[in-house]
Amino acid sequence: MFPELIQALVLFVLGCFAVSCIAFGIKLLRADGHEYARNRDRTGSIRKALRGEIETVFDGARDYRVSAGIAVDCRTNSWVEQGRLSEEAISASLRPARS
Repeated sequence: MFPELIQALVLFVLGCFAVSCIAFGIKLLRADGHEYARNRDRTGSIRKALRGEIETVFDGARDYRVSAGIAVDCRTNSWVEQGRLSEEAISASLRPARS
């Protein structure tokens, strides 16, 4: 009885995970490509986006879609600017494109 319960639980969890992945994939397929391209241009590279090194100034003006902050660089013991894409920028690129 116990192994069947574990097997059913694992199948249920895997099923929920599969449905979530399919729903997320559909959301990505319907996403706004222009906003995605704009965010990709802002970040420059995946490495910069993951490390929080996105420039807060874009095209000569402060970019409101980048959340800015300050961090301490442990190697040089100095303040460095830190930026990441804001929630608004990410949600705008996941929204379906307007016709």
